[in-house]
Amino acid sequence: MSPPNGLVCQYYVVCASPDTSIATPEGERRIADLSEGDLVYSVDHDAIAIVPIARATRTPVSRHSVMRIELATGSVLEISPGHPTADGRSFGGLQAGDSLDGVEIVAARAVPYTHDATYDILPASDSGAYFAGGVLVGSTLASGARLVMNPTAPFALPATRSSVGSATRR
Repeated sequence: MSPPNGLVCQYYVVCASPDTSIATPEGERRIADLSEGDLVYSVDHDAIAIVPIARATRTPVSRHSVMRIELATGSVLEISPGHPTADGRSFGGLQAGDSLDGVEIVAARAVPYTHDATYDILPASDSGAYFAGGVLVGSTLASGARLVMNPTAPFALPATRSSVGSATRR
């Protein structure tokens, strides 16, 4: 498969921008600031759960491009085209009008990447998926992960820290 829109890139580098917002019990955190052992929201055995990160990676890149995905919720994700969605697709195949974890994609296009590295995490869950920008996305680090076919988004963090154990699906 060639890079979308003819952009020169390392198409199979499959990670996220450092500013990607990840749902944690303490609130949204940048993926670049997360480490092994930090807690994140994931889907484990068909339920939203708080799990530790089993692995976190930083991959140096140059002359790279990413998919800029704008969601109806207002969230924007910049993720490599080959990065998996939680339901088994890849970000490079997403288009305006599709949905990502039950949320409409209003715009999808390949754009040049301005950072020197991409990032990914692997939650310790059977899906290996995590919430980025309020939607569930897959991890490039998950081998044999269970796909999540039922939408979980838009995911809302619990209102208070005392309600951390009661993450909700809408």
